[in-house]
Amino acid sequence: MKDIVKQHKQYTELRGAYQLPLPIDFETAVAPDDSVRLLSHILEELNYTKLYQAYSHKERKPGVEPRILFKVIVYAFMEGIYSTREIEKACQRDINFKWLL
Repeated sequence: MKDIVKQHKQYTELRGAYQLPLPIDFETAVAPDDSVRLLSHILEELNYTKLYQAYSHKERKPGVEPRILFKVIVYAFMEGIYSTREIEKACQRDINFKWLL
């Protein structure tokens, strides 16, 4: 007898551990007239020299650029989110925060 060759991958073997990775285009996911775009545009025109002077690069490379982190904090305050843990959760779940990052 011939051995049956398995040609299709069984994606349920590992109980759903596989996910289909889709590249998400945040430019199309966030509406052109959304408040996060206006805020980002306004904050781009600020002078960030004092912010960069206050930020130390001596020990490690920052995970997020200080200018972008400032935008995230301002947007979080605008949305009524004041807790750093809630801001972190919003950055993981909310599409507008992901667009800023």
